[in-house]
Amino acid sequence: MTVTAQFLSLLVMIASGIVGAACIDLVRTIKYYAPPRSFRRKGYIALELITWLILGIASFYLLFNVRAGEWRIVDPIAQLAGFYCYQLYFQSVFRFGGRLIYIILLRPLWLIFNFFVSIIRWIIRAIMRVVRLLLLPFTPLVKKTKQLRLKKSR
Repeated sequence: MTVTAQFLSLLVMIASGIVGAACIDLVRTIKYYAPPRSFRRKGYIALELITWLILGIASFYLLFNVRAGEWRIVDPIAQLAGFYCYQLYFQSVFRFGGRLIYIILLRPLWLIFNFFVSIIRWIIRAIMRVVRLLLLPFTPLVKKTKQLRLKKSR
């Protein structure tokens, strides 16, 4: 293996450490902002375990592509260095980017979704009111037939 390939694999492992730390930070942020009795908070341990499992599989996939799956002692050290770099330099950038994406993209989409849901609810309520209004003359008849059935069955 050439020195260039070794350096490339070291950079890939550092980058995977940075991305892994960002993913773990995202999962922990989701747990932090979740309401105390919500499903997100209750399923937090499973979510974090699944995240670690996916990150491990992704790391091995990267190693497989870069170095045909050869594992060296430098790899976890490089990933820890990536975690450390994330904590020092990239955490504020990633969190700012996440807030920016939330404000610019997700919040308007959520508002549009809620708008359509409220329109659908309004339409359903209007249809139910019309149906109730149309069935209003028949309610005394239904009550009388129920009373007659009860009297006959006794």
